[in-house]
Parts: sequence; structure tokens; C-alpha cells
Amino acid sequence: MSALVVVFVGLVAGAAVAHTGHLGGDAARTLNIWLLDIALPALTLHVLHDVQIPSNIVLVVAAPYALCATTMVIYLVAARVLGLSREVVAALIAATAVANTSFVGIPMVTAFFGESWVPVALLTDQLGSYLLLNTVVLAVVTAAAGATAAPLAVARATLTRPSMLALVLALALRPVEYPAWLDEALASIGATLTPLALFSVGLQLRVNAVRRWWRELVLGLTVKLAVAPAAVLGLYVATGVFTDPDVKVALFEIAMPPMVAGAILADRHGLARPLPSLLVGVGVPLSVATLAIWSIPLRP
Repeated sequence: MSALVVVFVGLVAGAAVAHTGHLGGDAARTLNIWLLDIALPALTLHVLHDVQIPSNIVLVVAAPYALCATTMVIYLVAARVLGLSREVVAALIAATAVANTSFVGIPMVTAFFGESWVPVALLTDQLGSYLLLNTVVLAVVTAAAGATAAPLAVARATLTRPSMLALVLALALRPVEYPAWLDEALASIGATLTPLALFSVGLQLRVNAVRRWWRELVLGLTVKLAVAPAAVLGLYVATGVFTDPDVKVALFEIAMPPMVAGAILADRHGLARPLPSLLVGVGVPLSVATLAIWSIPLRP
């Protein structure tokens, strides 16, 4: 219950501060630097250092890839039926083909299932969502913007990100015991991820542009919060692996709202502004209700 309170307080506080205008327009972007480059790596170093890698790691990590593929197919069909532009399709893919498995996923997994399932959430995020964001999504966005993404540049950027370096370091240092002071420091820094991530999302909540983009917004949120996760869930049920607790947590992760980093990437390339930020700003508060529903069949 306390974790859910943090979710609501973070979102409401961010929206309230944004409404007052006391913070500049780059406040959320500044917070995201701390979250992505400092807090998330610290949490990764703290949690994954002692985690037991599950034997079903392939099934766990496959969930985000299945979500991405399913979502892209849906949007390609929708583009033909609804006459969506290339720019809009790219913006939808950037924000919703990859779930918000870190900023929102970790707090929500903690809130609904407990801290003991955070390692599974981190594996799903780092080996699934993070890699997809920096490969498939980056390629789609740059292509839609008329640029090109050099494979070597993409690989270098992905492998040298602080969170990816933290993942490699945490796994490499598993035989080495952290000093108590270091472990406590990493835990304290990592603990800032949840409240500040939700505060950052609240800062970006803009509802005055909903009328202009209502059709694309409804499409994107319906696909992200319901249709695509349900399709992947059906795939796992059909293959007989749905009952695995780790798999259930991974499936819960892919039901998370639109990806903040993906929306930032689309916005940076000028794709269908302000649709990407609208998907995040409306999708995150709405996901509190949809995730409560998803938590019933996906409880590990």
C-alpha cells in the first residue's frame, strides 16, 4: 500500500509543480539524466549483484521482444486502415512498442508484488526493453526523421550507457562481496528512482493537447495497455509457460505504460509533437487502473 501511495504522490506532485510554472521547461529532462545515468545504474549494481539468474531467463527476457514485434505489426495494419502518416506511426512505436519497465515498472512491481520481484523486473528491463529502445526504436525514429543510424554508432552508444555498464559490472562482480558502506550507498541512491521518476512523469503531464490528438492517443494507449500485452499473454498461455512466476512478472512488466525515454527520443527528432509526451502523460496515470486489473491474473 505504501508503494502505491508513493506512486500517486509522485504523479500528483509533479503535475502540481508543473502547473505552478516554478520549474523551467527542462526540469523533467534534468531529472531524467539523474534517473537514467545515476539512480538506475546504482539500483542495478545493488540488486543484480546478488540476484540468482533464473533458469528460465530466455522466457523472461523474450516478453519485451514479443511485445515490440506485436505492437509494430498492429501499427502497420492500423496505418493502412486509418491512413496514419509515417511520422505518427514512428512516434507511436517509439513511445509504446517498448514498455516503461524501469521508471514505472520497478515501482509498480514493488507496489503490487513486493520488492522480492524487482530482480526479475530489472532483468526484463535491461536485457529486453533497454536493448530494444537503443536498437529497434532508435532505428525507426531516425529513419522516420530522415536520418540514418549507423550500426556501429548504435552499438557503441548502447554498450557504453551507464545502466548497461552497471549491468555488466554487477554480474562480473558477483564473486566479490561489496563493502557494507558501498552496498548501503548504492541502495540509497537507487531508492531515489521511484519517487523522482514518478515526479518527472507528473511534470510532463499535458492535457490541453488531447483534443487535437485524441484518435492517435486512444489507439496508442489501447494497444499499449491492453491489446498488445493480451496478445503476448495469449502466446505464453498457448506455449504452456504462463504459470511460471518469473514469466508472470515479465508479462506484468510489458503491460506498463508508454516508455518515457522512447517519447523523449521521438520528441527530440520532432516526430508528431506533442503526441509522444501525451501518451506518457496520460498513459502513466491511466495505467494505475489497468495494472491493477493485470495484477490479478499475473500475480506470481
